[in-house]
Amino acid sequence: MYDSNPMREAILDAAEKRIRLVGYNAFSFRDLAEDVGIRSASIHYHFPQKVDLGVHLVIRYTERFRLQLERFDRNDLMGSLDQFFKLYSDALIVGEQVCLCAVLAAETMSLPPTLRDKVKDFFNLNLNWLNDLNAQHNLSKTAPRPIEVLTCLEGAMTIANAMGDKKLLTNVIADYKKRYRALIN
Repeated sequence: MYDSNPMREAILDAAEKRIRLVGYNAFSFRDLAEDVGIRSASIHYHFPQKVDLGVHLVIRYTERFRLQLERFDRNDLMGSLDQFFKLYSDALIVGEQVCLCAVLAAETMSLPPTLRDKVKDFFNLNLNWLNDLNAQHNLSKTAPRPIEVLTCLEGAMTIANAMGDKKLLTNVIADYKKRYRALIN
């Protein structure tokens, strides 16, 4: 899983904040060193290259998301969906940030291939979870397609952030909840 070295975690936390704020390509190890209060050489000790840092960060982010998904009672369709949607709304409303992987996805063409692959893993985790939930409840042919749900959530989160109107995401989530409720009623 993930190593719990406090300095590595502090560096990863600072990197996540920086990426969500300015993107992957717009920060340096010097920036992180300033944020954490160490020399940039110390960042290189933990993460020899920027891509190493990015890969570890996305693995950590994906793992945390996966652990949340595993806690959901998938036998309860609407309860699981409520919790899934809450992960996205909490990131925007509580954290006032968009999904880390959405920011990275916007920079896909300039990311190193290994980092791109880890971003894909995050989105595949979401898609597979939604596919499995639909299949478990025999909704595969009638439910919104997982790619539609995921792109709408990520897009609504990004646009809501850009527009300064969190209700945009809230409304998209409410629409999907109505669509799913109609399938089971």
